[in-house]
Amino acid sequence: MAQEIEHYLMEQFENGLDGNDKIISKIPRYSQFQAIKTVLKEIFRSSSSLVDQPLRDKLYNLNNALTECQILSRKRGFYSPEELLTINRIRMELKQIKKELKTILGNSYRGSNQNIDEQIVSISSKDMEPFRWSTRSVDASKVYGFDDDVLSMEKLLVQQESRDRFKAIGFVGREGIGKTTLCQLVFNKPEVKNNFLPRIWVCMARDPDGHEGEDLKVAIVKRMLVYLGVGKETVKSIFDEKHGLEGLLCALYQQLVGKRYLIVLDDARETDSWYGQLDSCLSRDKKWDDGFAFGFPKGHGGRVIATSRNEEVAKMMVGEKNIHHLLPLSDPDICWAIFKDTVEDDRALLNASNLDDLKLEIKLKCGGLPLAAKMMGQAMRTD
Repeated sequence: MAQEIEHYLMEQFENGLDGNDKIISKIPRYSQFQAIKTVLKEIFRSSSSLVDQPLRDKLYNLNNALTECQILSRKRGFYSPEELLTINRIRMELKQIKKELKTILGNSYRGSNQNIDEQIVSISSKDMEPFRWSTRSVDASKVYGFDDDVLSMEKLLVQQESRDRFKAIGFVGREGIGKTTLCQLVFNKPEVKNNFLPRIWVCMARDPDGHEGEDLKVAIVKRMLVYLGVGKETVKSIFDEKHGLEGLLCALYQQLVGKRYLIVLDDARETDSWYGQLDSCLSRDKKWDDGFAFGFPKGHGGRVIATSRNEEVAKMMVGEKNIHHLLPLSDPDICWAIFKDTVEDDRALLNASNLDDLKLEIKLKCGGLPLAAKMMGQAMRTD
């Protein structure tokens, strides 16, 4: 009975993608769904036993995502900003599901002594890339509308009057508004590179490394130590042999003390007060693991930047006076530039006679959100 559930869910997924209706190939993320179907078929072909709760969960999630995309495909005209962000969320979910399915596929081959390299030659090397959650790199030539914000933020970081003081800064705004992109631009500016060493980029999202079940506080501090060059085995021994989180935070402090560091804490979401008041110092009545702040040495010009969709979370971390709000783009030309970069192969659209009206429509439809403008461009592409 258990295997029948997996087979039934797989059949539902295939039927949803392989129908006779021509509109099916026009659903958002169609090529992603098809690539996942290829991996799933290989799993079903290679596995003698499919009683696998993680596989079943992924099939449920895939069918739900496919239904969402089918509903979205029925809409005429441009998607709304909220719908575009939904499509982007589905894109990221599908990317993660595909990665995890390949892990299941690899395990099934190892269990049957088959050569996984020979069995999945039809899957491209691009498809085998690991899931990326957030990085410190960005193509600056493809970013528009942040020039003033970048200059202000750069000055804020390197200003001489507070050169030796610790400073925590928060950037707040809704999903897709460009918080991460802005920080990426500043993170890679030459003057910032020259003023701060080390510089590390830390994703604050829950379970991005696949360490399911591990305490998020522990996972984040471990992540930071590894990015600072501490070996994974050393980090593990610190945690195992030196009092857990307390030992990790002490080690983080030792790695940063005396240095003018820059740390970006991207996509902060946790409301736990443990993450709050990053400018706090360790006192006699506190222990190392009483607060995240105690891992950050003060007095040597260190900087911490936190980005969040939740203003209260950011205030808790850096203080209300250190919050900077990112607002939607107001210039139709900037929204158009983002859109045009993504849909650059559609000459008829780009040479439209009513270009000014089209620019304004793009700006209104995307709501001034850079990510939504980009998603609109992707939706217009024919590939």
